[in-house]
Amino acid sequence: MFLSPSASSWRYEGPPFNPDVESFHRQLSDYNITPLVSLPDVAKRLGLAHVFIKDESKRLGLPAFKILGASWAIYRVAAAHCDLPLTISLEELGVAARNKGLKLVACTAGNWGRAVSRMAKYLQVSATIFVPNTMDQATQNMISSEGAEVVLVDGTYEASIEAAKQEAERENTLLVMDVSWEGYEEIPQARYSYS
Repeated sequence: MFLSPSASSWRYEGPPFNPDVESFHRQLSDYNITPLVSLPDVAKRLGLAHVFIKDESKRLGLPAFKILGASWAIYRVAAAHCDLPLTISLEELGVAARNKGLKLVACTAGNWGRAVSRMAKYLQVSATIFVPNTMDQATQNMISSEGAEVVLVDGTYEASIEAAKQEAERENTLLVMDVSWEGYEEIPQARYSYS
């Protein structure tokens, strides 16, 4: 165990909290506050009064927190693409996105692709998710169960990034990635603005 006395004086110095993010997430189905689970046996072994873990295993009905960042980033970029304010409801955004023929494209090693697929389902738009050929069939099935087209790429994760970038050159197709590179930072950065 490592205890850091400086942790008590640490202060967050990133961008300020955006209250719009929480109100957006509250409109998603299956929204709830992530529970803290007490681990009294672990606390006892460590000589601590309490140990809690944040249980993200059912975040918005998915087994990971990735849906928080994916949903907010996609909501923002889709609203901008449709020239709509961030006060628009998810349902209204879905109508506008469908009217524009909007499509989402991403690549993934797992949870990000499923989260993007879920957001496409919320908006009722299509999503194409590129995955490396090393991805197991069960993970591919979980992504496709959200309604996305899963495209197997012959190669590594990096090859699937290139395939997604190429697909995103099509009209009305938005590239929504959780990794950044020079010239592509807005969506990866937006995914960290969650509640």
